[in-house]
Amino acid sequence: MCTEVRDVPGMGRCLFAATDIAKGETLLTEAPLFVSRPEAEPAILSLLERLHKEAPLGLGHTKAHYAAVLSHLFASPAAYEVLVERWAPKQDGRLSLEEMERVWAELEKEGLLCHRGELPEGRAQENLTPSTLQKLVTAWEFNGFSGESNELLMYDKISTASHSCDPNCDVVILYGLFRSGADKDSMLESTGATGALKKGDKFEQRYAGLAFRANRALKRDEEISFSYCLTAEDLAQDFQFRRAQLNLRGWKFVCNCERCTAEVHEFLTQGKEAGPTEPVDAAPEEMCGLFDDL
Repeated sequence: MCTEVRDVPGMGRCLFAATDIAKGETLLTEAPLFVSRPEAEPAILSLLERLHKEAPLGLGHTKAHYAAVLSHLFASPAAYEVLVERWAPKQDGRLSLEEMERVWAELEKEGLLCHRGELPEGRAQENLTPSTLQKLVTAWEFNGFSGESNELLMYDKISTASHSCDPNCDVVILYGLFRSGADKDSMLESTGATGALKKGDKFEQRYAGLAFRANRALKRDEEISFSYCLTAEDLAQDFQFRRAQLNLRGWKFVCNCERCTAEVHEFLTQGKEAGPTEPVDAAPEEMCGLFDDL
């Protein structure tokens, strides 16, 4: 095993190299634990969009709210445990308890919430509350990944990796071959043994997950990082530009990676006017902007 998740004070669970890793090595490959698909529960999505139209939700979109409700209703015990343990800011002014109460009340009124005894087997049979909804929405907003067709996906280890403006890993999108017309709920399942195939079978390429590939040699115990949403062009700019881009794209934190910290120190001690910096190694061109809409 090349990686392991560790608890870091003030940051939650983070991903680290468990051994030395060579440049170009694939250190982690994962399929999502849970996928929030717009077509799964159209009634819930329609209700959230109506509420957002009447009085805009704090995040400016409904994706995290929708994923939160779906994961409460349908996530397996293992996936739900990962969700509730995900790091998120203790306070986010965009996600008020009053808003959660409003959303919860409408869902309850329309009979769209499960009650005790109706959740997936193995899950604690507890009703969704506004405070639990708030926790789940926050977890999705800060840890979810965009997929195809406006999907939102949650990963186990990959979702614990930190952002850096000098990332040591590139993200690679994985695709697989699946039977044409197969239910999307089984899109991540294997087609089975070769003997199950027959002449004339048709397959199509679909999203299957993500992988991390080291873009430089990593030492054991080094934290794994990647760029959440910044393109190669973004990464070539100064810390002020990069931080502004992260904020504009929905990431409500101030990046304090080693590169940003060093540039801030130089800016403050030398009184230099911030400007473009030298280009740095970044993710492959095909990965640029992968998470722009989060």
